[in-house]
Amino acid sequence: MALALIYLLIVLNDADALTKQLRFINQHDTNGQLNVKTRNHHVVTLAREVDQLLARHRDVRRQSIQTKNQLDLAIHNISHDLRTPLTVASGYAQLLVSDETLPATTHEQATRLDRNLETLTKHLDLLLLYNRLIENRITISPKRLNVSKQLQQACLNVYDALQQHHINVTLAIAPNVTWQLDEEAMNRIFQNILGNILDHGYQTAEIQLTQDQTGVTLTVTNGLQTPIKDADCLIDKFYTEDLSHQKQNAGLGLYIISELTHLQHGEMTISTTHEQFKISIQFTK
Repeated sequence: MALALIYLLIVLNDADALTKQLRFINQHDTNGQLNVKTRNHHVVTLAREVDQLLARHRDVRRQSIQTKNQLDLAIHNISHDLRTPLTVASGYAQLLVSDETLPATTHEQATRLDRNLETLTKHLDLLLLYNRLIENRITISPKRLNVSKQLQQACLNVYDALQQHHINVTLAIAPNVTWQLDEEAMNRIFQNILGNILDHGYQTAEIQLTQDQTGVTLTVTNGLQTPIKDADCLIDKFYTEDLSHQKQNAGLGLYIISELTHLQHGEMTISTTHEQFKISIQFTK
């Protein structure tokens, strides 16, 4: 009985030592292996199997990082390679659209081409911005910003497009809301939010900006023609749902909003029902 108790204590001591080593390995980026001092066959076998599992995990992680780096590099190269020819093609398309001597059919084709190139340009801009984000090349320069004025101007810029999409927008923008924010980043946030309404909104939308003693809150809701399938994935990069049944998008808009918000120490949340999508951005003290 005494020998069995001693054996049990030795095994428990070995298990405790392995647990401490595993905890250290889990908490640190290390290639270390388990150091087994016992001669107990079962403990030695367990440690060997765990080491093999750790090695396999490191290989998978290494391959994952390598694949991600290759993908990021491909995105970087493709984005920049497309920029110049796309700009040239857009210029030619705009010249054709402005040519009043073209036959009606040709002019219609040129107009369609111009719209498609404009959409492609927007997607490329998102891709380039995404590339800057993953390469940590976004510089945030906070200043005292009149958020109300900038948001109103952003809404005015897309007013005609909202009318064409038959989306009735209600604005509830408190006057002279100011906060320490980056003007360029906020402009992109507003553009992406409004672009999301244009791409996926249905019939109605509401944009509300408020400020109290704790901070600034922007809340945007819009109607949905089709319920969102997986709301938890909406902020993931390259995830997209064709909610309007009209357009394909890059799947980067909400991801970029989230990243730019976090870079300015803000928080973004989204929520959905079968008929409504809601995005909320908060900047607090």
